[in-house]
Amino acid sequence: MNPTLRALACALVGAAVAAAESPAPSRVVVLDNENLLEGEVVRVEGGYQIRRPKGGDITLPARRVLAVVADRKAAFAVVAERANRRDADERLRLARWCSANGLPDEALAEAKTAARMRPGFRAAEQYVATLELVANTDPDPAVIPARADVPVKEPVTDVQAIEYNSESFPLFASRVHAILLNACANCHAKPETKTLRLTRTGGRSALSKNLMSALVQVNPAEPTASPLLTKSITPHGTATDAPLKSRNHPAYQTLEIWARFARAPEGTPLPDGPLPDARPAEPRRLPDLGEGKAESKLPAGSGDTFGQDSKSAPKPAKSPTHDPFDPAIFNAAGKPMK
Repeated sequence: MNPTLRALACALVGAAVAAAESPAPSRVVVLDNENLLEGEVVRVEGGYQIRRPKGGDITLPARRVLAVVADRKAAFAVVAERANRRDADERLRLARWCSANGLPDEALAEAKTAARMRPGFRAAEQYVATLELVANTDPDPAVIPARADVPVKEPVTDVQAIEYNSESFPLFASRVHAILLNACANCHAKPETKTLRLTRTGGRSALSKNLMSALVQVNPAEPTASPLLTKSITPHGTATDAPLKSRNHPAYQTLEIWARFARAPEGTPLPDGPLPDARPAEPRRLPDLGEGKAESKLPAGSGDTFGQDSKSAPKPAKSPTHDPFDPAIFNAAGKPMK
């Protein structure tokens, strides 16, 4: 073989091997909610796999991904194209998005545009002032940060993302989340909690963190044996009573319905039929005793409480009645009168 051709072939083979061994460049994934994920993006069947340096790998269905772009400026172009840029409120929203995603120059430009589009738009004017103040503020080299006198605890990392059936999210947001906060947060919202760690703070971030914590406690292979369900009716930790008294309570039944399809294949629909009603039972109606008669009162403590179903609620004891005109008493006294 010609030495020149041999050298060219070796160079081509070496370049191909180097390209195969070199890691894929980091790219930015724009999600359908306009959040961003960064990492090595690989196209897989039905979606994308994002290999992140922190937080682990995550696989998303194709319908959750708006675009895969080279950097954050290109991601801003995708988000801006979806916005109504003739509206001042949308311009201010874009400014806040840019600021949250590390694009300070674009954030200031969008905020100034919003302020010009609507004279007297105080929210935009204040945001422009804030961004300009941050941009013009340089750290003072004479200021030395103080050292903490006590050891600083390691920061708590966010819960790792877990794949779940998106069809189950509305049920979690509307009912399951409230059940967890009412029944479990007294113990599981403490800083030292390691299992099913919950947060009481509001907003979608807290909802997402609590969702991820709950999904860890769901067994996808056998949902009815999930720790989320077994622990809910079993005393555990330092508690002497179970969070929920029995499987008959509507709160438990709602948890079970959610657990059955939370980690099912994507698109699995909610089971047909009405959901259990977890609202308090209607008050019992007292019998009409008629005018001038004293009304009886229910004993204290009767009725349903959270975690106690109507079947296990204490029932009022029946008081013995004595009728002085009972025929049996009259007949037992002697022979009937002639």
